[in-house]
Amino acid sequence: MLDEPTAMLDPRGRREVMSTLLELCENHGVTVVLITHYMDEAARARRVVVMDNGKIIMDDAPGAVFSRVELLRGAGLDVPQASELIHELRGEGIDLPEGIITNEACVEAVEVLLKG
Repeated sequence: MLDEPTAMLDPRGRREVMSTLLELCENHGVTVVLITHYMDEAARARRVVVMDNGKIIMDDAPGAVFSRVELLRGAGLDVPQASELIHELRGEGIDLPEGIITNEACVEAVEVLLKG
């Protein structure tokens, strides 16, 4: 269990810590509970639990959690930039899938839309 392990680290240090944690999970079967305010870190998890005032308000896969942009904002949290962009575009009536949380998936979805 780690509480804000990347706080106060530079971007390189954050990448190294997250890379090590992912290595432990994926290749060594270690379960990691990570408490963070960095939504890009949370987006890399298999499961995200969002708490507000000591109560669980969401518990789901990252794509499902970060699709609930307004609920997260209401809890004072940010969302990954890709989720924010998709949310704004969907709000303008542009037909894009929900659950996009990575920049790569966002680019791919927009490319498909532009080609289609």
